[in-house]
Amino acid sequence: MTQELDREGKLVSMILEANKNVRYACICDSDGKILWNSRRNDIQSLISLEDTKDSLKRALENWKERDKLTAKIGRGRYAIVDYEKLKRVTVPLRNNHLLYVHVEGDKPEYIGDIMKIVDWVAEHPS
Repeated sequence: MTQELDREGKLVSMILEANKNVRYACICDSDGKILWNSRRNDIQSLISLEDTKDSLKRALENWKERDKLTAKIGRGRYAIVDYEKLKRVTVPLRNNHLLYVHVEGDKPEYIGDIMKIVDWVAEHPS
């Protein structure tokens, strides 16, 4: 379990380092408990920790609903919610944890950056 948590901490750090438009990244378990989180130092949070926890719970519920279609259309890879001030990206991880990222800006390459890191960390467990 410790190796898995270390890998997830590495994932959060790498995502923040990879793209300057990433404001916040966290990983939560299937109950919405935040296991890892990090925020870019040079920015002010747009939402409180309580609002983030509420948003995480809604995102988890949405993924549980999407998972009902997995047998028919395949496993979901990510979801993006586009707000005026930021994008919220959620990525279900293989261990039933959820990656949750806030990104600002409209450049679509952030999703490629995030998914490359998710795949790399999953394939390189040490």
